[in-house]
Amino acid sequence: MKKTEETKKLSCDFCGRSFIRESTIYNHVCEQKRRWQDKDKHGNRIGYQAWVEFLSKNTNSKKRDYTDFIKSSVYIAFVKFGNYCVDVNVVQPNRYLDWLLKNSIKIHTWCNDSVYTDFIKDYLLRENPLDAINRSFETCNMLSEQQGILSKDILRYGNFNKICYNITKGKISPWMLYQSSSGTKFLDTLDESQVKLIVDYINPEAWALKFIRNTDEVSTVKQILQENGY
Repeated sequence: MKKTEETKKLSCDFCGRSFIRESTIYNHVCEQKRRWQDKDKHGNRIGYQAWVEFLSKNTNSKKRDYTDFIKSSVYIAFVKFGNYCVDVNVVQPNRYLDWLLKNSIKIHTWCNDSVYTDFIKDYLLRENPLDAINRSFETCNMLSEQQGILSKDILRYGNFNKICYNITKGKISPWMLYQSSSGTKFLDTLDESQVKLIVDYINPEAWALKFIRNTDEVSTVKQILQENGY
């Protein structure tokens, strides 16, 4: 009887398996325990929040905690999504998730680059221009540290290929490219292959129409960019 009580005290909280020695249960790692130990990883946290949001939009179930998450049949899929967000530095993971759910995108494709590209093209046209400018500033600051150039001069003298890459990742917004003197000069200087790379992300026709419809925002953005030397 004593042995039975001791065994119960040493059972795994996750899988229920029983052990006699403390050292054995301490070293024991079942799948659910491993998932719990990984709960503070950045990708796991994003995956968990995405799972909670997914449930709230698709079921009537009560709010679930992380213990429920690690037991879920879609745990791996959502952690994979979270890690993808971290690996590619997804712009606004919560907005990306909203877009995926709104458009009924199948979960097994959430980590496809082509799907994220479709989101970026749509999101850039819809986001708050001040958010877009702040993110563009942050990206220029990052590039300036890498290249030893003043942030305000990145679009003038920076590595054009790296700039184009960041445009395709949504890190430098058309708000900056079209509404700053350095941005327009940058666009005029690109070669054919560079234009081809970014044209779908800066969609000239769509953005020209957007600027016509949002003159107050254009004026505000222009002023901010001029004050910061762009």
